[in-house]
Amino acid sequence: MLGKDNYCVVLAGGFGTRLWPLSRKGLPKQFLDLNNDGSTLLSKTVERMKKIVPFENIIVSTNLDFYDDVCRQLPDMNPVQVLREPAMKGTAPSIILAAYHIRDMNPNANVVVVPSDTVIIDDKPYAEVIERGMRFVENNDGILTVGIKPTRPETRFGYIQIDEEKKDGMYKVRTFTEKPAKSFAKVFVESGEFFWNSGILMWDVNSLIEIAHSCLAEMTAQLDRIYDTLRNRDSRRNLLYTLYEAFPYISIDYGILEKTDKVYMATGDFRWNDIESWDLLYDYCNKDENGNVLGLYNHQIYNSHNSMFPCNKEKKLVVIDDLSDFLVVDTDDVLVICRRNSETDFKRYIKDSIMKYGEKYT
Repeated sequence: MLGKDNYCVVLAGGFGTRLWPLSRKGLPKQFLDLNNDGSTLLSKTVERMKKIVPFENIIVSTNLDFYDDVCRQLPDMNPVQVLREPAMKGTAPSIILAAYHIRDMNPNANVVVVPSDTVIIDDKPYAEVIERGMRFVENNDGILTVGIKPTRPETRFGYIQIDEEKKDGMYKVRTFTEKPAKSFAKVFVESGEFFWNSGILMWDVNSLIEIAHSCLAEMTAQLDRIYDTLRNRDSRRNLLYTLYEAFPYISIDYGILEKTDKVYMATGDFRWNDIESWDLLYDYCNKDENGNVLGLYNHQIYNSHNSMFPCNKEKKLVVIDDLSDFLVVDTDDVLVICRRNSETDFKRYIKDSIMKYGEKYT
């Protein structure tokens, strides 16, 4: 367990629709129990981080619309630990605002930022790399990310290219690449220089804000004025809400990581999955003896293999016969039946439903 100067920011504000129609704008995947084990991705993330940093030092950054969902799923968390963003502005404004908030509480803070919608299988090596990384950022200026050694040329993940140069055992980062084409992903994996981008970041709070000043000067100037002139937190929050609406939509990768030469990478030796599609979710979920993923309902499955039926209708009997490599998703208002590996078609499904019916089914 790390000491009192160590904090965690859990990013839980994304409107994920990649697991549509189960994941919706009103209830994205971080709030879902995707493995039918009684825990959501968000609650699993917080439980994991409670073993690494003090529980009172965990901050959940979420959209204002999801504030009640966060409080309901994390009943032991003090509501003041939940940062509410009034608008969807990407990860850069979320992370920078959280940095100012934490510095206001503890100017000596070291911070780890973790997504709430990824799967971590091995808790012990996960904790070890974060503890090692937090010691690194405590003693070095810069930002540390965590890369996962790729096992296949995956096009749905971002990649980090490392340099040969090291500092205190951490690689200097050369480039970031977002979701490459298959041919490039194959070259990346074969080169041995590229790692999957886990989305985990670590930094000393003062180092990050200093780097943000040079990369996103207008945003940080506005935050400086608020934190320097308003000591009343209610007044500050009201003004922050107003200004946040005007912040640009930008990711931390584009806004900061690609603009500074002070980024390093630690290798993560744990099993990691960014659930970007139904097919990737299939890899994560528990399966029956025929490779089928079943929901918590009464079911009769015949002659079916390697399929997904993630429906949870207590009063419904589900009968499936002769379906292999299929996905069947049944919600209150949408039924989807398609090949399990046809996730690239989901953008078309959503787009067409919006064209015909508006936002009703999103």
